[in-house]
Amino acid sequence: MSRLLIIPLALLALLAGALAWSGGGGAGKPADFRFIPRGDVITLDPNQMSYLQDIRIAHSIWEGLYSVDHMTLDPVPGVASRVDVNENKTVYIFHLRPEATWSNGDPVTTKDFVFAWRRMLETPGEYSYLFYYIQGAERYLHDFAKFVAGEPASAGGSPPPRPDFRTVGIEAIDDRTLRVSLSNPVTFMLDLMSFPPFLPLHEPSMRKFAETDARTGVVRYNQKFTRPPAIVTNGPYTLVAWDFKRRLRLEANERYWDKANVKMKSIESYVVDDALTQLMRYESGSVDWISEVPTEIAAEMRHKGRSDLKSFDAYGTMFLTFMVRPTLRNGDANPLADLRVRQALAMSIDRQQIVDTITRMGERVSTTYIPDDIFNGWRAPEGYAFDPVRARQLLAEAGYPNGGRLPGVTYVFRTETAVSRDLAQNFVSQWKQHLGLDIPLEGQERKVLRQRMNDKDFTITLGNWFGDYPDPSTF
Repeated sequence: MSRLLIIPLALLALLAGALAWSGGGGAGKPADFRFIPRGDVITLDPNQMSYLQDIRIAHSIWEGLYSVDHMTLDPVPGVASRVDVNENKTVYIFHLRPEATWSNGDPVTTKDFVFAWRRMLETPGEYSYLFYYIQGAERYLHDFAKFVAGEPASAGGSPPPRPDFRTVGIEAIDDRTLRVSLSNPVTFMLDLMSFPPFLPLHEPSMRKFAETDARTGVVRYNQKFTRPPAIVTNGPYTLVAWDFKRRLRLEANERYWDKANVKMKSIESYVVDDALTQLMRYESGSVDWISEVPTEIAAEMRHKGRSDLKSFDAYGTMFLTFMVRPTLRNGDANPLADLRVRQALAMSIDRQQIVDTITRMGERVSTTYIPDDIFNGWRAPEGYAFDPVRARQLLAEAGYPNGGRLPGVTYVFRTETAVSRDLAQNFVSQWKQHLGLDIPLEGQERKVLRQRMNDKDFTITLGNWFGDYPDPSTF
């Protein structure tokens, strides 16, 4: 994918004093802290999660070998009390603290990590590729996929055998000692150990949700294992209520090894889709925090000097994403497969105009996918700056000297937010103005658009990515 329009996102938050109120239809004592996240939790299965709202809850109810210092974001010991690293920085031996327990009282052991990590390779999730740093993990994942498919390597050959997990550099020396062997040194290894794909799982409590394939013996788990009262976790909080599309409640885990430092005893998260309703809930004192404020509202608040509005540079970018396959879903040739067309579309967008007139929150314009000035001593190569003259030349070279239509190409946008609609209209307007192109707009509800992106059923849409660990490779 060509690196195209990129606008660093500003995270917006509102903070207020807590008031005694409990919503979402729940009974009992009001939570110590109540907030509205950017969207409903999609999954609490560490094997599958990738969205920010899911990861936020995961950090609350689970704990990995390492955790995150919430002031510095540095990795700090979690389930592991210490780690020994060899001279080459390719072998990590983690020593688990004996006081670490699951919410049902069972001890957390190395077997819980081996089980969860092996599952990430045998039933891959979106972040399984992060395990490729471990010796033999990538080969094992691909060999296991062939085994599951049962397809022989050649005509008349035998189905591939089940691969041996002992070829992977993950070894439980005993219940408290875990050896992890890497193919090469990884400077952010301990940061990864605090990231949800590397969390442990309590296999005994998941057994009743197991679904075993009769042919391969591969075990998959019904997602009910992530819902209370079945879910067993090992973090500072336990999940005690999850009312689908309404609310989620956490309470302090009395069996957490560091419970003395868990100050808030309860947290509630509410699902409120409408942005104005979110703001009304905040202004009335019904919630203490809104994780994101709609840009069109936030810009006005910022202009009025609201001190409770917090805006800051995020570890992420917003960008146009293009489908670059040679053919469209209907079999016709894809105009976006030509690099020159993508370059022309990128170079004909005036990013400064967008941040000055639409988003208006002080976002920085960028030509690179990876944010500038994040990593000391490293800078991304420059991308495509605003250059409509060169853009017209490139489009003409690609066979569209007079603009017109790019057959089969549309811009798909989210219909729920005003800024999304404004951005969509701005993009197609600039493409018309600078290139003479007529690109139709196609509005979709958020969940429909997300599914279409997963299915690769689009030609142009807007995307964003936030980094997961402190290295350029996260982008």
